[in-house]
Amino acid sequence: MLTPNFPDKQEHIKNLEKFNINQKRALFTIILSILLDVFGYTMVLPLLPSIAQDFGASDFMIGLLISSNALAALTFIPLWGKLSDRYGRKPLLLIAQAGTGVSFLILGLSNSFYFILIARIIDGIFGGQIPIIRAYITDITTPQTRATHMGKIMVGYTLGMTLGPLIGGFLGAIHWRIPPYLASCLTIVLMIMTMKILVESMPRQRRAEIKAQLQMPLTNPKKEKSIWKKEIISRMFQIFLLSLVNFIITSSFPLVLDKRYGADISIVGLVMAVAGFSAMIYGGILMKPMIKKTGEKQLLIFTLILFIITCLFYPFLYELWMVFIFVLPFTFCMAFMRPLITTNMTKAVGLDKQGELSGWSTNFQAVSQIIAPLIATGFLQIGGLTIEFIYLDAYYLIGFTILILAVILFIIGYLDIKRHPKLYYYEKLRKKREAIKKKS
Repeated sequence: MLTPNFPDKQEHIKNLEKFNINQKRALFTIILSILLDVFGYTMVLPLLPSIAQDFGASDFMIGLLISSNALAALTFIPLWGKLSDRYGRKPLLLIAQAGTGVSFLILGLSNSFYFILIARIIDGIFGGQIPIIRAYITDITTPQTRATHMGKIMVGYTLGMTLGPLIGGFLGAIHWRIPPYLASCLTIVLMIMTMKILVESMPRQRRAEIKAQLQMPLTNPKKEKSIWKKEIISRMFQIFLLSLVNFIITSSFPLVLDKRYGADISIVGLVMAVAGFSAMIYGGILMKPMIKKTGEKQLLIFTLILFIITCLFYPFLYELWMVFIFVLPFTFCMAFMRPLITTNMTKAVGLDKQGELSGWSTNFQAVSQIIAPLIATGFLQIGGLTIEFIYLDAYYLIGFTILILAVILFIIGYLDIKRHPKLYYYEKLRKKREAIKKKS
């Protein structure tokens, strides 16, 4: 754990202005970037199972299709983060966006299952936008405000999740090739916006200053060559478990809605839109006041407990309307837990390693994204399992699996909080300052 030495907010803003970085404008641009990126992705995602089925793919092959994207990301995403530490965030972000646009174009032109597979692999190879954006947020924020700002980017993320499935479902009903073509065009808009508006958060001068500071033995006697230490590994594993549960549910959602409730693409889009809209409310409106009122520590513990309760109810969603209720607490947990855990990770390494850290964090998510669809679609493929005299259908198997993972996540997360009290050192300082202000 790095020694708490948190810069004053005004001092931090002045330091950013030295490099022509306006924090509010940069955050707004990043939110728009996330919005367009996720909008394009979620327009296509609900259509993939039906597209693959049209080309004769089985449920398990659909799981393999989704996993292939993550498998490619597993190899390349840490590289994106590390390169952005060395050469800056903006140029690497543009390259990643261009590759994503090409993958959507290939998907739209596909005439077989294997071309769809190639498109998803290319998208995985160039899936470096999210780790670079997380590193960018770390560059322009302080530890005191980072969780709130990480939550703000959820506004763009969830608005994209809300609009994407709805529009994708509508356009996909006309023809499935329209959404990937539109997503490819949106990527061009995103690249233009990045080139014209986004200011580099790690310009050469700033990278040189950080490097010089790290080489000064008096100011940094314990220079770390590697990001890997126990607390980082613990939080990486937390991200992995959280993502694993998320992807087990979301990767199988279109198939589950079809098989269990007879829902069509429009209903799939509606459920995802409800999830996106609720997450937008949580991340964009509720996160900041809730963090201020309860503190990051208590909020994380609360969401860990709520996550277990929510997963417990998954097997018992017998009616379609229950799914809409389930989505609300599940989305709440995802909207809060991911930025809170990610923020804890960023506190453990210096600025010069944030891109690498973000890359590896996304890589752990990629591993979960490889495994999760195979688990979920594997259960759907076999239909159920008999243990002694008890028969568990696919939905019970999925539900009990995510419940076990949620319990493990709680144990690891709670122990991490107890072992590293300095994580929330600045919250104690904030409370002291507020107490002094009240007295005065």
